[in-house]
Amino acid sequence: MPRVKLTKTAIDALPISSKDIVHWDTGCPGFGVKVTPKGRKVFVVLYRTAGAGSRLRKYTIGPYGRVTLNQARVTAQKVFAAKLDGRDLAAEKKDSRRRMVADRVDDLLEAFIAQHISQNRSAPEISRMLRREVGSAWGTRSIHEISKRDVIDVVSAIEQRGAPVAANKALKSIKTFFRWCVGRAVLDGSPADGVPLPAKQVTRDRVLSDAELAQVVLAARQIGGPYGDIVEVLALTGQRREEVARCTWDELDVKTRIWKLSSDRTKNAKSHEVHLSDEVIAVLTRAAKRGKFVFSRAGDNSFQDFSSAKREIDRLSGVTGWRLHDLRRTCVSGMARLGIAPHVADKILTPKAGTISGVAAVYQRHDFLAERREALEMWGAHVNRVTGNAVETNVLRRAA
Repeated sequence: MPRVKLTKTAIDALPISSKDIVHWDTGCPGFGVKVTPKGRKVFVVLYRTAGAGSRLRKYTIGPYGRVTLNQARVTAQKVFAAKLDGRDLAAEKKDSRRRMVADRVDDLLEAFIAQHISQNRSAPEISRMLRREVGSAWGTRSIHEISKRDVIDVVSAIEQRGAPVAANKALKSIKTFFRWCVGRAVLDGSPADGVPLPAKQVTRDRVLSDAELAQVVLAARQIGGPYGDIVEVLALTGQRREEVARCTWDELDVKTRIWKLSSDRTKNAKSHEVHLSDEVIAVLTRAAKRGKFVFSRAGDNSFQDFSSAKREIDRLSGVTGWRLHDLRRTCVSGMARLGIAPHVADKILTPKAGTISGVAAVYQRHDFLAERREALEMWGAHVNRVTGNAVETNVLRRAA
């Protein structure tokens, strides 16, 4: 192979041959310029991985023109320095290219959905959002190409469609996805770190008054069917919407008055028991037993048409500006007014420690079942009482 003192003038004058020829620099052994038959000139470095007789490695620095001679020399020195530290930059570069091809966003996204999201009760909604927003934007790209700017662009596009809350949810899911990639050594760091939520988080504090609660329960009874029963059970137990809506007859023991939710049915993946008050038993007694699900039109599938049914209950009750989840807050707030201890109310809502924290939370394993039973009976009686008063008031108004 020819040797020449590489200068800009010398490189510009290098001849073109019918095959690739590398012109090695006399001042820096192992550093040279490859000239192709098409006249393309590329800086390269040749080195052995471990001394004489060991395997030769070629590291391609880049094309002359885009890379200056000085930049190429600096890179060559870095390659030789890395070799002295026991690193093989050519192998690392090759592995990086392999990873760029192998670690496609769409492949990782599907693995993330299957291994992580599928365990979430909101799996269908989150999966659709990730495929729609992330998969469509980055699907064919390598995860290593995704930058903080890319994350901001996706989230901003959602916000600009007039959906700030959806943008917040998307960003949270994207951050979880990247943390999952970091945890599996696909990424060294998350490009979503430090990206702020696009919309200010406003914690809901809506609590229905006794009069509003009564009107909602009465409207639920008027609607009837699975939706009406779901709303009434939500008001009486303070449990989550999907936990009630997907309740099965197998979970209920009417004799012992216990509703047992397995760990795969709760948000925090912990099994939970709910006492069934007289008022809940009354709702279950009138529910038609058509199949697996308690609250279902056909029995084979749980109730799903919440949006239109919610509009109807708003119209009938005259109560607006509330969500089904507000019944959970209304329940625990109402129990507090009845003198029920906060830790008991917390245990009714969730099997987690709740108001008990610190060292006490670590060692506190008592479930307060008797106290929870009494609390739910008290709350059920209270709901029954305010509903009865509302009926009497409505009758008197009509009579007047």
